[in-house]
Amino acid sequence: MIRKIFLVAITMIAAAYHMPANSQTPYSMYGLGILDDKTLGVNSGMGGVGYAIDNNKQINPANPASYAAMDSLTFLFDVGMNVNVNWMKESTLKETKTTANFDYAVLQFPMGKRFAASLGVMPYSDVAYDYSSYIPLGAYSRTGSGGITQVYFGAAAKIWKELYFGVNAAFMFGNLTHSTTVLPASSYNVMAMIDLVEFHVTDYKIELGLRYTQPVNEKNSLTFGFVYSPQKKMLGKRYTNTYSLSSSDNSITMSVSDTTSLKSSYDIAASYGAGIGYKWDNRLLLGVDVTYQPWSKASFLPLWEREDMSADIKANLHDRIRISFGGEYRHDQYARQYLRRVRYRLGAYYDDSYLKVGDANLREIGATLGLGFPLLQDRSIVNLSAQYFHRKLSSGSAITENGLIISVGISFNEMWFFKSKLQ
Repeated sequence: MIRKIFLVAITMIAAAYHMPANSQTPYSMYGLGILDDKTLGVNSGMGGVGYAIDNNKQINPANPASYAAMDSLTFLFDVGMNVNVNWMKESTLKETKTTANFDYAVLQFPMGKRFAASLGVMPYSDVAYDYSSYIPLGAYSRTGSGGITQVYFGAAAKIWKELYFGVNAAFMFGNLTHSTTVLPASSYNVMAMIDLVEFHVTDYKIELGLRYTQPVNEKNSLTFGFVYSPQKKMLGKRYTNTYSLSSSDNSITMSVSDTTSLKSSYDIAASYGAGIGYKWDNRLLLGVDVTYQPWSKASFLPLWEREDMSADIKANLHDRIRISFGGEYRHDQYARQYLRRVRYRLGAYYDDSYLKVGDANLREIGATLGLGFPLLQDRSIVNLSAQYFHRKLSSGSAITENGLIISVGISFNEMWFFKSKLQ
């Protein structure tokens, strides 16, 4: 059993080094890119809710306290991927970007009757953009790529009755690359320039979770969930290099080279999450989550500025608030008709993003649909979801985005810890 867990864990960590960016959007050039909210196949069909969802047959990294609520004989493994289609529009200009990606791989296993643990790999943030424009003396282009991946280990305990406490400890790593190229028109005797900024992140993050379920009667219960992650300094390096290209002899000269520690100018904001869930007769699940992250209090040196410029490193990002709600309905777990055992999910969310562009910030609204198809006598599930989103700035007439994310995940539920009494 330990050997199987070890092999699965090694496979997940190896996959972490090949996780590409989830979507192409020019807004990912700001901050650390587009943040991921640790939504697995189940959560993605319910608007992303997860802080207070009472489901002991699905892994829920959104609240580490949920690990200890699982069956003490069960091993869970969940893996997923997605396809992202993004339609962008600016004035009369339109463009469509499509990407397909490995999304996550997580496992969960018991450590006794009152304890459980989880291990997984999933994205923390994504950067992917590529655009160009003309300027009076020529043209310029900007490209960005990369992302930050987190490999986490979580543990949880049942403290008292239906009160659970859990901790996630994540190792974060990845590279974010931003490049600006200025190409003068051939009629001007001006050198071309390339400005390259790279973030090499090697960091960690701690998250605490609490969950309590209060039975109302035999068929009804309420669940309350709370999650907290403290603000911390970012760890890693930032490399800034500026190159000049001469058109006369095709030579390249490095005019500026600067290496700084991320710790001196960058923070990861604290995160506060609270949710309430309702469960009826193992058929209906409803949940509402609220997330608050005070990014305006976090240090963040603007992308194209350097520490020696005496730039203001505070208030360059916006406080983030995300509100999500969703539900799941299954008619009858033991029904003979297959469609009566299928899980039907619905959700929506509003995200007042941390990304700040000038005096405006990015806002996103979305709606989700999901289906859970049971396999192997309901032990394993294929989760399919569709998420529609709309992004635009809080003011101004910049780029507007509409997107569709199709996610597919498979959740395996095996009784690895059960010992048969038959010899």
